[in-house]
Amino acid sequence: MRITYQAIVDPDVKYDARKFAEEVSVYLQDPHGWKSQGYTFEESKRPAVLIHLSSPKTIQQSGCEDPTLSCAEMNGRHMHLNAMRWTGSMQNRSKLDLYNYRQYMVSHEMGHILGKDHVACPGPGQPAPIMMQQTLGIGECVPNTRVSQ
Repeated sequence: MRITYQAIVDPDVKYDARKFAEEVSVYLQDPHGWKSQGYTFEESKRPAVLIHLSSPKTIQQSGCEDPTLSCAEMNGRHMHLNAMRWTGSMQNRSKLDLYNYRQYMVSHEMGHILGKDHVACPGPGQPAPIMMQQTLGIGECVPNTRVSQ
């Protein structure tokens, strides 16, 4: 399934828009991401999905529950990646370095766009599912950025 998207840095976020678009493209093209499930992603001026790099204030104004997290509309069009997380990760909870944490953010929120809901850790020593809220901690799971295992 082909999904068109556009990466946007919201006006109240100081981050290079071209760099953000390039980074998002890398994460969406990861062969272990949603591509492994048959999805393809293409930048477009008429996108089906808008991927925002957003401040907590904008996230809250967009109707997301927790402005400290990223969010996306279930089966929707808008994804809001938290700019504070994008530049600082949550290594203490997710156990992922910044590059991999960003991969998790993009894949997790795209999962919501694709209609996927949150799941729990499947058990001690198991990879944390991409739809687990890894930002809040991985419990007994091990860090993971792959969509499928």
